[in-house]
Amino acid sequence: MGSGDLNLLKSWNPKLVKNREKVWVKEKELINEELKLKERQLELQKEKELDELVGAKTRALDWMYNDPLASSQTQNNDYLLGKKKLDASVVKKDSSTEELKKDPTTNLVSQRQKFDYSLDDPMSAINKAKRKQIKKKNGKKQPKVHKQ
Repeated sequence: MGSGDLNLLKSWNPKLVKNREKVWVKEKELINEELKLKERQLELQKEKELDELVGAKTRALDWMYNDPLASSQTQNNDYLLGKKKLDASVVKKDSSTEELKKDPTTNLVSQRQKFDYSLDDPMSAINKAKRKQIKKKNGKKQPKVHKQ
């Protein structure tokens, strides 16, 4: 009659062809996913190497994140925690940071150029013309009227 193995009739039996096929499909998916992951890691590694080669160029927005005070503060913290001994370079940097703290605008002006936007602004041109007219009116001598 039958083979006598009742497990062949159960849906969870690992010997059934449909269950073997499901396992085979899952294994193939995992292998494909692993290959894609390795390819992506290789791409990322190549991008990193390329970035290191082009490392001399700085990004356009790096100037916003450069804080001259932050680097000196980390060195001061290292000294205070006993990680670093006091030397002449730390003392010199402390004096330069004090100067920056006194007048931070001098550093900003030296880092970027000033640009006068009023030359391109049409409203400022109108205001300049009005000022010139007022100066001309004030420059002419007006007869004094004596009120009695």
